[in-house]
Amino acid sequence: MSTPLVSVIIPTYNRDKYLDIAVNSAIKQTYTNIEVLVIDDGSTHNYAEDLCSKYKNCFYFYKDNGGLSSARNFGIKKAKGDFVAFLDDDDFWKIDKIEKQIEIMSKYPEVDLIHSSALVVNEKGDTTGKVIGASDKKTSKRSGNVFWNALGTWVVKSPTPLIRKNVFTKDLLFDETILIGEDVDFYQRLFYRHQIYYVNEPLAYYRDFGDEKRLSRQRSKYIGLEIKMIENFKKMGVSNIFLLNKIARKLVIQAIRNWNLAFPHQKKKKNIIKYYLSPITYLKTGFKNIK
Repeated sequence: MSTPLVSVIIPTYNRDKYLDIAVNSAIKQTYTNIEVLVIDDGSTHNYAEDLCSKYKNCFYFYKDNGGLSSARNFGIKKAKGDFVAFLDDDDFWKIDKIEKQIEIMSKYPEVDLIHSSALVVNEKGDTTGKVIGASDKKTSKRSGNVFWNALGTWVVKSPTPLIRKNVFTKDLLFDETILIGEDVDFYQRLFYRHQIYYVNEPLAYYRDFGDEKRLSRQRSKYIGLEIKMIENFKKMGVSNIFLLNKIARKLVIQAIRNWNLAFPHQKKKKNIIKYYLSPITYLKTGFKNIK
């Protein structure tokens, strides 16, 4: 089996508590042809550079603060590898994650992304018994051309993907105007173009410590995501109005779900007429955030 270079992109911003664990989990992989790129997204104190200097294959980059999408895109541009893996600075990997994924990539050249489930750990890094990923009944729906079964329903779990570098084109990067839900937008657009493969075992650890300030928990900030997704599909060349409307109908369901999670006392129900006749307009006008 060949040993192509894997670029691991770890964005960080004012959070030094777990970064060493994340970097170590990438550095100490059984697959050794790895470069680790720590992207400091404008932290107010320098903690990451010294940490990176301890490892010959860890490289530190500083940039002005622009958000997670900006940091990931910056890392993609700096990456020299044939493959890219993303790792958040509070998560970490099993020691053989990359080795298993590279082996699968070598067997299936038509696959451009490999993902898996992840074990949930607490603030101390202890497993909680929870696993995020597909249920046993749905694992078959997480591989192949998954666009329609994934749209508005599920995306890749954040610490798990390995992606071929050539997937990242000018019109398929993270949208830097989306501060929350950028992964939903990016992966659904990736699914539109590329085949993926699901490993039905946890290859990573996802840290969940109940921090209500985490962006992923601020549900009201997801409002409006779906219309940005429609615009990004258009930028990718999706122009057929029937196809766009079909996509929009899926996203209306997602928008209603996000709204009801954000505003449980002002829940919305699906407007059947708008849903079928003008789903794009429905997304534009029916889901404006409450100030």
